[in-house]
Amino acid sequence: MSNKLFALHAAAACLVAGLVSAAPARAAGVYGDVDACDAGRPSVLVRVSGFKAQTGTLRLSLYDGNPDNWLVGGRKIHHLTVAVPPRGDVDLCVAVPRPGTYAFGLQHDLDGDKEIGRRDGGAFSNNASITLFDRKPEHDEVAFRVGNGTRRMGVRLLYLKGLSIGPWTR
Repeated sequence: MSNKLFALHAAAACLVAGLVSAAPARAAGVYGDVDACDAGRPSVLVRVSGFKAQTGTLRLSLYDGNPDNWLVGGRKIHHLTVAVPPRGDVDLCVAVPRPGTYAFGLQHDLDGDKEIGRRDGGAFSNNASITLFDRKPEHDEVAFRVGNGTRRMGVRLLYLKGLSIGPWTR
């Protein structure tokens, strides 16, 4: 692993949930457009934490800065699907076409059946919160800017817990 990529891992660990901790979690690996993040090209490096179980697949869907495209079928500009490793957080690197505004949604498909089920989890960029009655955050809540380099962010997965949606606690 290159020194530059190692530095990205360390920096991303400090950004998980927007908190700096004395003992940051370690990622199981970096998946996706690793060369873009390693070279510092326009990209987003997302540290995903808070897995209910280390099984299934994780799918990131990236949207452009147009609010009319947000979560509309067929309007995502990129998607990345990876198998969830047996332990650790997951770093996803996604190259973006150019500097600008973007937003993403994540789905944790626990059993890998490509269906959204009650046990599955998810998250949105900027850790936008959702409720049972309002499961689609507004574009301005999830939009973020990417400059000429790699934008680092952390998100925590949310799951259905009784009649609420929130981070999984063991």
